[in-house]
Amino acid sequence: MNFSFRFNSAKQKDNFDNSAKVISEAVESYKKAMQESVTQYNDHRKKAEERIDHGARLTKHRINL
Repeated sequence: MNFSFRFNSAKQKDNFDNSAKVISEAVESYKKAMQESVTQYNDHRKKAEERIDHGARLTKHRINL
């Protein structure tokens, strides 16, 4: 017996392209979320440093982070 398995290569290519698109979108979403997190962290750190500096000026102490 000769079993000939034919795969629909066009369908496989479409599935592969769709998977690649989904992965690419996920990576871009992750990258955007990380950038937003870094921005938020830097904003909070800057505010904290300003508050520490303000308190240090009042008490004439310098605090290094």
